Amino acid sequence: MPGLPLALARLAAVLDLALRLAFFVTAPFLLVYVGALFPITGALVQIGIGLGAFFAGEALRGIASRSRLAALLLKSQLQFEAYYRAHPPRPFLYYVFYPLLFPYWLYVGRARAEFLLFKGYTLLSFVLLVATQVWGYFRYFPPELGLPEFWPIAGGTFLVETAVVLMFMMPMVTSVVHFHTLRAPYRLGALLVTAAVSVSFAVVRLENRRDPMVSFATRQRVDLRTHAQPAEAQAAQTAALRAAWKVLSKERDDVGSDGKVVGDVLEAAQAALEPFYRSDEANAFDLWLTRRGRKSMLVLYFESRAKKDPIWLAIDGAGAVIHDGKQLPPGAFKAMWSLTQ
Repeated sequence: MPGLPLALARLAAVLDLALRLAFFVTAPFLLVYVGALFPITGALVQIGIGLGAFFAGEALRGIASRSRLAALLLKSQLQFEAYYRAHPPRPFLYYVFYPLLFPYWLYVGRARAEFLLFKGYTLLSFVLLVATQVWGYFRYFPPELGLPEFWPIAGGTFLVETAVVLMFMMPMVTSVVHFHTLRAPYRLGALLVTAAVSVSFAVVRLENRRDPMVSFATRQRVDLRTHAQPAEAQAAQTAALRAAWKVLSKERDDVGSDGKVVGDVLEAAQAALEPFYRSDEANAFDLWLTRRGRKSMLVLYFESRAKKDPIWLAIDGAGAVIHDGKQLPPGAFKAMWSLTQ
């Protein structure tokens, strides 16, 4: 059967495209959500520039040959283009299961070179990384928090960024390079359109969330800052409750049927938190109003979870501050948890 090899090759090409399309449906969607939790913008920009250099390699090589500064700045991007010009991408499943192949891609020279294209650092990118970390430390941590609290958060963020690059970006970028190398514009276009739809759907879902997503670093800092100076934290939370209660008397429409408080009332509470908490930390707090007969209670809380009590403080109609969970109605923490989902 002389036509069998050709038929098998076509079938393999169809299955390969189907696998890539399935990946491009899910990976960009997940990237949007991961990006809301962790700062991966730097990695995305660096890889995006590298991919752009792949398409414009000849023009960039010409610029680099005429300018030492351009050659220095474009060194990483030109290495990206040169590598894939000499070494076409491997089969798609190799990149899908790439994290499981460790330490192969550190031990083998060619695989290590490809890994460094995605997670290596040029002098410029390393300086920018250090500068942003130093700025982030002084902007968000002192005086309540110091380097012992900073390093685990920074390290965790770096590990997640690395995992995102290996799990999501490598299969996507190498797919684009693969179809560009094969001169298959329709298949490449199908992947890019699929990715665009996936990203758009994720963005719409995030924008329509009733409660904004809070980043990993912000969650950690709220918890650490609250426990580092509990008296100051409670004073800030008390001020926020009193500010919210004052506005609540005029803005009844800011309370939902399930007790979730939004609008001007929530903004007043978050503004009152800022002298102690950083702005992103203050914006992570929520308000919940509960009524039992004629009595009302306003609860300020952060990061309520199904199996863990939140950081919280409450105030009643008489202005008394409450931090005794027994005075909350049954199921209060579960209700607060559901409001944040």
